[in-house]
Amino acid sequence: MQIRQILFIELLGGIGDLVIALPAIHALACTHPAARLTVLTFAPAAELLQTDPLVQQIVIAPNGQAKQAVAQILQSDQFDLIVSDTNYDQIADLITNHQRQTAHSPITITNLWRSPPDDQRVSDRFLRILCSEGVITQDYADAQAQLHLTASEYREAQQALGAAYRPLVVFCPDAGMVIKRWPLANFVALGNALQQQYGATILILVGSEPEAAEGLATELRANNISEKSGEAVRVWPRSSLRQVAAVIAQADLIIAADTGLAQIAAALNVPTITLFGPSWHARYGQLPPHVNLQGFSACPERKISNFTEQRCWYSGHCPYEWRTCLEDITPDQVMKAAQPLLEQQLISSASSLTELSTESSTESSTEPDLSFQFVNHSAWQAVRNLLVMRLDNIGDVIMTSPALYALRQALPTAKLTLMASPGGALTAPLLPWVDAVLPWRVLWQDLGRLAFDPEREWELIHTLRRHQFDAVIIFTSFSQSPHPAALVAALAGIPLRLGESKEQDSWLTHAVTAAPDAIHQVDRNLRLIASVGFEIPDRRLKLSIPHQATQTARQLVQSLDSSPLEEMASSAQFPPYLLLNPWTSCQSRNYETERFALAARELSRQTGWPVVVTGVEKDRPQVPSLLTQLGSSVLDLVGATSLAELAALIAQARLVLTNNTSTMHIADATNTPSVILFAGTELESQWKPRYSLNRVLRYSTVCSPCYQFKCPYQLQCLDILPETVITAGLELLQPVDLEYMSLS
Repeated sequence: MQIRQILFIELLGGIGDLVIALPAIHALACTHPAARLTVLTFAPAAELLQTDPLVQQIVIAPNGQAKQAVAQILQSDQFDLIVSDTNYDQIADLITNHQRQTAHSPITITNLWRSPPDDQRVSDRFLRILCSEGVITQDYADAQAQLHLTASEYREAQQALGAAYRPLVVFCPDAGMVIKRWPLANFVALGNALQQQYGATILILVGSEPEAAEGLATELRANNISEKSGEAVRVWPRSSLRQVAAVIAQADLIIAADTGLAQIAAALNVPTITLFGPSWHARYGQLPPHVNLQGFSACPERKISNFTEQRCWYSGHCPYEWRTCLEDITPDQVMKAAQPLLEQQLISSASSLTELSTESSTESSTEPDLSFQFVNHSAWQAVRNLLVMRLDNIGDVIMTSPALYALRQALPTAKLTLMASPGGALTAPLLPWVDAVLPWRVLWQDLGRLAFDPEREWELIHTLRRHQFDAVIIFTSFSQSPHPAALVAALAGIPLRLGESKEQDSWLTHAVTAAPDAIHQVDRNLRLIASVGFEIPDRRLKLSIPHQATQTARQLVQSLDSSPLEEMASSAQFPPYLLLNPWTSCQSRNYETERFALAARELSRQTGWPVVVTGVEKDRPQVPSLLTQLGSSVLDLVGATSLAELAALIAQARLVLTNNTSTMHIADATNTPSVILFAGTELESQWKPRYSLNRVLRYSTVCSPCYQFKCPYQLQCLDILPETVITAGLELLQPVDLEYMSLS
């Protein structure tokens, strides 16, 4: 029989029951991709299926009318396959009778439970039965529950949580039955331990008893010893099930009793610790790395085959020494289970420091394993007049430098033109592999400063046409589309057009499927040119600082020579100094100026080296206050250097203190040790230094990455003490500069 219509009946009544059935539902859909899948279930669990791409129809059964709902749907449509996990109220008989009375005799599977072994998970039992009945293939016999949320739901939850510090640990203290609840006093003890050891934000989900959740929050707040700003204990009010699921998806750890929320968390791949009492963990728990803790496993009343037959189930009272057997699970046991699950958050959130990056880093020095389909290379090897587009800021253009160098090596006789924004075009003196630079501010990457002017866009097309380019390579970030640039290039008559695309479009002649969003921008650029056969000789950032820029930089810092070593004063040498570049082009990435000044001043005192302050002319209003805080051993070069001269100053500095900005990339290219205050606006994996010695500092927050120009949360991601910056700087300076420091 060809299966065109599938009905799955899930009427056990609990939210967790639907999630347990999800692997079976999805396995049926995947085995029969041409079939239309209908699920009959109760509210509110039905909400979880609303955006599921494998479920075509959801029918909600009214409460108390399960049998009537089944009868109605069986009469309303003609199903080829009917599967049910529900066997009460003679529903199984109803389905069997329908099969007998229907002319086309659908396949029916009416009892997915069938007494699973004590150590077999119920969801696995469902899949095994469906496999044995031949309605799903073996490929899906080990499927796991997966919930589908929309991008807007994720964003709304992220915005609602704001800048809550990570790790974010969600407590689900409520359960439908008292005997399934862990004592609130245990949640208090656990919350205190998590805050003391990890600086965790505790989010409490309100259930059927709002007063209990508020009381728990009050006790935790009273004991909160965190020095961080912001609210360390939060209460999430009752809301729709999908909203709750989207909030859970933001968490680093969920701790809950055996309820639907624990099942939802695991289905969202959020690390989960589930506390089991009357029900049995081996049947209803989650697979590793999730953790299942069983209370009073030796209870003589326990009936694993059917826990509803236990005396405690309907009475709601434990016949033994506890109010609930979950009291057998101690806060220490849960804390011990939580520690390995929070290990990564301990590194990034509690210490706020990444691992020290060195030139021997295997992560940085090896090419990411990113597959793509190679295309015909011969046309690209024959290019003689190549246009490369990178239309963002200085740092973005600097990160194309390995790709530009590779193109020059592969096409030694070709003319290479870089089209960049006016700001990005300032990198030209540092990129000798480029023959010409075409500065242009394009409409599709403008931030609202350009007026609508069709004549300007036609001028761009005519300009490109006059250059008679053979090919164009369009470099973009993960969030940008190459297609506006490709359209302009096509209208200008450029025959070969290469870009990385998430969309379907005809303007690219060579489109590379998008890499994962989180990969580093340098690797994204190199992956693009490798797709058409260009070899990559070096994956490092590459800048060539002009000799004149180095001479000018040396002259600027000659007056700073405070070294006791006479040879350091020679005209061919730079005196030792620290370089502070404290500002960026957007507020949301600026570490507090006063803290930067305190850190730089103390590093200057401990090393004996002066501080060179750099920046652009628009930063000048902030300079007087900064200089006052830095003291006398300082040189103000804000707005006084070209980009090439700034690169020379960075290259010769002993240590750079900066935010996430172009200075960070220049320091990486020049192998200058740097302490970077990296705001949560971006993913570190996309932009961080890859080869130079560095420390990247920030607090991990829920709102990251936000991609915002202004932070509404008082820059909590950069709430780093100056002492932390000082410690990081001194660690980078040891042992290379130890003798200079001891003599100063």
